[in-house]
Amino acid sequence: MEFTALLTSAGINIGVCILFLSLYSILRKQPHNYGVYFGRRRAEEKFQKQDDYFSFERLLPTAGWLVKAYWCTEEEIRQVAGLDSVVFLRLFIFRFPYLIA
Repeated sequence: MEFTALLTSAGINIGVCILFLSLYSILRKQPHNYGVYFGRRRAEEKFQKQDDYFSFERLLPTAGWLVKAYWCTEEEIRQVAGLDSVVFLRLFIFRFPYLIA
């Protein structure tokens, strides 16, 4: 395998990953998407409705949710998202060593 091809592939993958993370960060802050990203909180009426006014802050991607997601325990995930989410994450995490080998 050529080294330049490896760098090109890595660059494309990293670029696409950054693009999707940025889009997720921007879209989750938009008022019309609250039902998608905060459905359970909204159903339990623990969610304060955000104002619908335009704000540039909503268009800037933030990475604060990444830190919270990284340090989240399986028990917290189960309480918030359910047992099926924990099983899916375990399958997703345990498959990485087999993909690398």
